[in-house]
Amino acid sequence: MDGTSDIFRLAAPSGSLHWREWDDGCVIFNRTTGETHYLDDFTAYLLRLVEAAPRSQDALTGTVCAELGRERSATLEAQIARALRNFETLAVLERAR
Repeated sequence: MDGTSDIFRLAAPSGSLHWREWDDGCVIFNRTTGETHYLDDFTAYLLRLVEAAPRSQDALTGTVCAELGRERSATLEAQIARALRNFETLAVLERAR
C-alpha cells in the first residue's frame, strides 16, 4: 500500500502545538515532545489542514489543488508525501488507526 489513503491526524492532544508565524515561514513548538520545528509556508499550510481535520494524502493533494490552484502532479504528490513522512518522524502527525 502506498499510504495515500491512510488518514493522518495530530499525534499530540489538541492544543499541544504552539505556532509562531512570520511572512516567510513559522515555527511550531510541540509541548508533548518539547521540540521546536521550522516550517516553510507550504508545510505549515499542510499541517494547518490536518490540524483542522484529519485527512488522507489524497485529500490533502485535492485540497491543495483546489485552494492554491496547483496542478495535480507526481511532483506535488511526492512533496506532500515527504512532508507527511517528516511530520510523522517528528511525532507531529500519526496515521489514524
